[in-house]
Amino acid sequence: MEEERSEDFGFAPEPLPENLPDMQVALFLAMHIDNPCGVEVSPGQRENIRQFYLREAAAMLDKFTNPSARAMLESKIEEYKDKK
Repeated sequence: MEEERSEDFGFAPEPLPENLPDMQVALFLAMHIDNPCGVEVSPGQRENIRQFYLREAAAMLDKFTNPSARAMLESKIEEYKDKK
């Protein structure tokens, strides 16, 4: 199976886990926000995909039913809100 490429990044980010409890999804996203994948876009210049995972995290908040998972992910989003 050929890996789908992201138009924004030139590679596909790790897919979000499915059918897991809210807290596990929140932890998955938090881990990728803290330690995002990156790619060398030109010699000596690396870009990461933290902003992608921040957008995914924000989109998941309304889907969570676990208030602790929601609060933890909101805190992680706030931590990186103004960072690039």
